Amino acid sequence: MSARFRTGAALTLCVVAVAGCDHLLRVQDPDVASPGSVSGADKLSTQLGATIGTFQVGFGGDGSGGNEGLVNMTGLFTDEFSFAETFPTRRVVDNRSTTNNNSTLLTIFFNIQQARAIAASASDAYNQFDPTSADHSQVLSYEAYSQLLMAETYCGAVPFSKQNADGSQSNSDPLTTPQMLQTAIATFDSAITIADNAGDGNRDALARVGKARALMDLGGANVAIADTVVTNVPTTFVFQVLHSENTSRENNGVNELVFSEHRWTVGDVEGINGLDFVSSHDPRVGTVHVGIGFDHSTPVFGPLKDSTRSSPETLASGVEARLINAEAALDAGNTALWLSDLNDLRANAQSLGVDSTLAPLADPGASNNARLLLTMRERAFWLFASAHRLGDMRRLTRAVADGGYGLDVASVYPVGTWHNTAGQTYGSDVNFPIPLEEGNNPNFNPAQCDVTVP
Repeated sequence: MSARFRTGAALTLCVVAVAGCDHLLRVQDPDVASPGSVSGADKLSTQLGATIGTFQVGFGGDGSGGNEGLVNMTGLFTDEFSFAETFPTRRVVDNRSTTNNNSTLLTIFFNIQQARAIAASASDAYNQFDPTSADHSQVLSYEAYSQLLMAETYCGAVPFSKQNADGSQSNSDPLTTPQMLQTAIATFDSAITIADNAGDGNRDALARVGKARALMDLGGANVAIADTVVTNVPTTFVFQVLHSENTSRENNGVNELVFSEHRWTVGDVEGINGLDFVSSHDPRVGTVHVGIGFDHSTPVFGPLKDSTRSSPETLASGVEARLINAEAALDAGNTALWLSDLNDLRANAQSLGVDSTLAPLADPGASNNARLLLTMRERAFWLFASAHRLGDMRRLTRAVADGGYGLDVASVYPVGTWHNTAGQTYGSDVNFPIPLEEGNNPNFNPAQCDVTVP
């Protein structure tokens, strides 16, 4: 039975503390809600809506052109998207040469941190007024996915600060990548417990896929645990972050920057190592030529999955669960089960939303390294432009002792001559920096952030 669980941005909450010198100049803004005005059991739906709305922008961006979202920016940093414009703060992302004073990266850091903080605040409200609600499980999953996405995207020095009920702020110490992942796993565990007790299979699956993803990021013995976590997630399960045409804030961010503005294009063998997302004509990454880029020279190919302003983005799915099962089988040395898992997905491609059939894969044999790269290729095409690719690249290049696969960075990330400017080469970044503005946090130490370490 198909479980297609959708959620979207229906309501957005912004909490702002305002201080003024003259009470005569204080004006009540109907678009801004103070913490006190959204407290109480009858305001839980508002808290849920706020969580949904802020996560949608942090994850998938919007139609303003200024809130790119992690799907866009991690795709641009990896090989999923290629630069086709002139904007300097995005240029360095595609070029893997970022700095901590990049205004574009500040915005996406702020948006995903805001999503995490608002979800945490909403969870506090549910704990007080309706702790066993299935909606509480969903809020916790949004918080956990925010934590997970930051672990996969940023250097290992991310503070998880929090606004308290009295309006004060608690500044956390920066968390390492393993600490962020363990924090996300604990939050997912809470979401799973609540969903199970509420008998909500969809929200249970949402949290289980996220927990397994975090365990895979930790690697090592955690891979076998991840396998068991998602065993019972239906292959047809899909959880989508919805967009709409109602307002620019609710528009699909990829659609805005690729189809409307021609700022970048689906990547194709970018930087030697990049996958052939366009030229392979793989139906899992259907593309259409939409014109010439903002730079007046680059052909722009848009992903069909984001072809409208209301196109949804997939956050978690049963397909991802089966890919986790397959990778775990390979890790355990069961190559027959590994290949069977991958080919079962391909055999059922049309029932999983792919426009045409997919031929079965053959075992490349020779070495597990070839099998690993085939697994990651399958993940890249099944999970295209859903903010998975950077986490997978980091897993591939992370040291074996740290739970990774130990491949050389130069064999995984785009390298060599940069495609956009003659004579310019790719940089050495493998993750995003923490913005300079985080220096206002007295607990943050910028020396802990190394963008060249997976």
